[in-house]
Amino acid sequence: MLGGLGGALCFAFFTTLLLLVNGTATLVLFGALVDADPAWADRKGVMQFGLFALPLAMLVVEWLIWDVLCGLLRRESSGGDQ
Repeated sequence: MLGGLGGALCFAFFTTLLLLVNGTATLVLFGALVDADPAWADRKGVMQFGLFALPLAMLVVEWLIWDVLCGLLRRESSGGDQ
């Protein structure tokens, strides 16, 4: 597939894009929580932790899903050749 510097740059770009999307989704989620219950805005530590940790956790889950799907596709394609 992709190897070397080009592959590393593609994965870095894709990871950055996923973090941007995940961060935006987290901001929207927290904005809705604050609109529904303004007491959430007073919990600065929880908000800061969530804004940092949730996008990273979502990224890890997305890469795990990607890895499982690639493994399944590789297994199916190699199974058809035998």
